[in-house]
Order: sequence, then structure tokens, then C-alpha cells
Amino acid sequence: MQNNIPVFLDAIAAQEYAKNNPGVTITRDGDRFVIADQKSNYHYVKPLGITPSSILEHLNKYVISQENAKKEIAQNLYYHHLKSKEPTNTRLSSALPLMLVGPTGSGKTFIVQKACEVMDLPFLHVNTASMVPEGIKGYSIDTLGLELIKRFGSNNNKLESAVIFFDEIDKLYDSDAAEYGSKISAQLLRLLEGGELKVYEKESINTKNMLFILGGAFQSIIDEKSVQKNSMGFKNNSSLKQYQEIMLEDLYAYDVPKELLGRMGSIVNLHKLNEDDLYSLLTKSQNSPLQEYINKIEFHGCRVEISDETIRDIAKKAAIENLGARGIRQILKVIFSDALFYAPDGRSQTFMIENGDFLKITS
Repeated sequence: MQNNIPVFLDAIAAQEYAKNNPGVTITRDGDRFVIADQKSNYHYVKPLGITPSSILEHLNKYVISQENAKKEIAQNLYYHHLKSKEPTNTRLSSALPLMLVGPTGSGKTFIVQKACEVMDLPFLHVNTASMVPEGIKGYSIDTLGLELIKRFGSNNNKLESAVIFFDEIDKLYDSDAAEYGSKISAQLLRLLEGGELKVYEKESINTKNMLFILGGAFQSIIDEKSVQKNSMGFKNNSSLKQYQEIMLEDLYAYDVPKELLGRMGSIVNLHKLNEDDLYSLLTKSQNSPLQEYINKIEFHGCRVEISDETIRDIAKKAAIENLGARGIRQILKVIFSDALFYAPDGRSQTFMIENGDFLKITS
């Protein structure tokens, strides 16, 4: 087979090639798109058995809303995974880092974690705000290689395809963290450019084909944009939703280093979950925190009765207090606290949840 015949892995890339090469006809062959008159003479990449669509389908079972973010993350992780399976294929470049921005509880970490899960990719979550610069005792970039080995074993082929999520990246650029933040940013930049993660004195893990994701709330940017929007009289104009998204220039103004931002393949915005989103999380998601509490109680032979109105009130409270998906568990913990305490007593009981309290009925 000739290796100089273009192969396209999605319809958009094929259409773009055809548009830039008049007279060329692209046809579909299985999961790939090829030049029609050279169909039998191209370099075929064996499908992975997984596609961006199947990753998205998996995410939809667990993650409510965030449609654009789920699609972009699914696509980027797919091509990252493809490159890890075909490391010597010169047509496939290593995935560029991503920047995920959005409020706390919007699902930044969870979406990436669930996508890695379905592809069996090593996933390491790093709280960047707790890191210290290299050379100072504590959690630093120097320790990440050893952390990967502890969690996923010493198979370098697998480790070199890891996805590392640097969360709370915005905390590096707060005024009280400026000194440490600039040093850690410089070290992150070297890592993103394809360096080595030290493990032991004479061992290291190559980061060239790893996928790095940076995430942060950047809440002050969101707040400022909301104030600007309201002051212009667009408070109720939903058509300006895009205006609230964090753009590259916003991050420049936030003092995120341009060298770091220049390495990003894209900036992915996640929005605050509203009441309807949180209600769907409670009632439809396979990761429903409400169902988790009910399962614990039913495990002991008890029953839970909770009205749809009460569930809606829980979603409303979480939305008003801007708690997001993460914070909604705090509400449920309070509501179910006594029920979880009494359920293991071994008696058949029904716990009726009403207005944030429960009425225990022994049957």
C-alpha cells in the first residue's frame, strides 16, 4: 500500500480537503473517507472500535447538559487515543492541550474522567492550586511521574498516553499566588512542549504523546462579563449567551501567560447548571446523587418515598445557591442524614422525604 494517499477520519476533514482540491471526489469506505479513484490504494488505519459519537453516547448517560463541551472533549480524546495506538503514523499529530473554563460544579473534571474511562486511558487529576514549584518539598511537577506509576503501573506505553488534568489553573494567577504561579506556569509550559516526567534518578516518562488539559473557574471573568451584559440592558436576552463565554482575550487580561495559552488547541466553555439541568441530574443521570442515597437505604430493606415536587425544590435550592452538581450532594447529605443513620437497624421502614425533612414510618 502507498502511504502518501490522504485518509480522512471524519466527514468535515474530507469536505475541507475536497474544497481545497477542485476535481477531487471523496467517497466513504467503512469508517474512513478516501479519494475515489485511489480507493484501493490508500493506507488504512484499523478502527479503534470507538468513535467520538460513541464516547459522547457514553457521556450522555452520566453528564447532563454541556452538549458542546462533551462533543469537543469526546473528539479531542478520540484523536489523542488514536495517536497513542498509531504512534509512528506521521499523518496523526499529537493532540494539542485543552483549556476547560467554567464554574465550579459544571462538570469539567467529571466529563474528562468519564471519557477516559470508556477508552481505558490513564487519567490523573492534579489540583494545581496545591502545587509548589520544583525544588521545594511538596506536591510538584517532579512528583507526577511517580504518581502515574503508583496508580497505573510501570507500562510506559500506557503511561505515555495518559491524560493529565491540571485543575484550578486560575488560582495560579491570583494576586496572592503571583510568585509561585509564575514559576509553576513556566514548568507547565516545559511539560506541554514535550519534556520528561522524572520517576527515579535514571528513569523518566516521555510526555510527547500525553494529553494535557488545563481547567479553571475564572469566576471573576464570568462575573465581570455578567455585569457588563446587564449594564447594557441585555439581562433577559438569551440570544447573547455567547457573549458570556470566556475567550482568549479574557484569559490574556487575567494574566495567564501568552506562551501557555499559545499551546492550547482550543478553549472549551462549560456553563453554570440551571434548575432544569440539576433536576435532570437528580432524575435521569446514571450518576444521580439522589439515586445513590436511595440505593444505600434500600440496601437495608427499607423504602424511600420522595415527591417530584421535593426533588424540584432541591434542584431550585442548588441553582439559587450556585452549588452546581458537586454542591447538590451537600444538600442531599443533610436531607438523608437521619435516614442513613436509622436504615441499618434491620427493621422494614419507609422514609418519606418532604420539604427537606423525613418522616419515618415503620411498617
